[in-house]
Amino acid sequence: MRKLVLPGTMAVGESPILDSQTTRYLLKVLRMARGETFMATDEAGNEFICELVGVSKEGAELVLRAQPQPETGPRTLRIGLVQALPKGPKMDLILRQAVEAGVSAVFPLQTRNCVAREHDEADRDDKLERRRKIVREALQQSGSTVLTKVLPLSTPETLLALLSSEGFPEERSLYLICHELQLSGKSLHEYCAGEERPVVLLIGPEGGFDPEETRAFQAMGFRPIHFEGAILRTETAAIYAIAAVKTIIMERGSWKLSN
Repeated sequence: MRKLVLPGTMAVGESPILDSQTTRYLLKVLRMARGETFMATDEAGNEFICELVGVSKEGAELVLRAQPQPETGPRTLRIGLVQALPKGPKMDLILRQAVEAGVSAVFPLQTRNCVAREHDEADRDDKLERRRKIVREALQQSGSTVLTKVLPLSTPETLLALLSSEGFPEERSLYLICHELQLSGKSLHEYCAGEERPVVLLIGPEGGFDPEETRAFQAMGFRPIHFEGAILRTETAAIYAIAAVKTIIMERGSWKLSN
């Protein structure tokens, strides 16, 4: 179900005025009319019962009436996607797919073989704002109950601290690095067979990981996984790995031993 995502952090009683793009989405896509109430979520994950009280040239005006009673929803698996910067607009696609697949957080990463580069702070800030806008639009379109978060660009040197600060510490998470070479004899099922933990998936750029980088990631606790068959594009590898991990872990209750 599509839903409205409000910018920032809101509180009951506030009367936000939506920007032109969100107003258009509310009126044209969700087809809300003045006086109607509906559910909305802010970027911090707070849910509200909202009323559309007016529309002016500034935008649609809402009143946040109340917060609904929390419901016990289905079990969710926390997944973090560390994505080395791809070329061109591929990151846009990866972000949309990550939202639809229920990824909790996306960590853009600058590695040696990345063709794409973010050279200065202004460029990084602009890209981060664009990525957050894409995620917000994807959340509204997909109706995902997982509010995907996009983090600032990191490097291999700063990645561990950022992962830990976002609830993916190495000692309590399963770190997996997707590699085009078979670097380990263990299968994805074997890695996922233990106690359920948050999962971090590390995906390389078009040129793959530099061998020295690969060794450094393994030293950080990343375990190599390899998918047999053709070498996947970076944007394909991301959604492929997310789907594989979610299926294996979320369906572990139905696993059966072979005779």
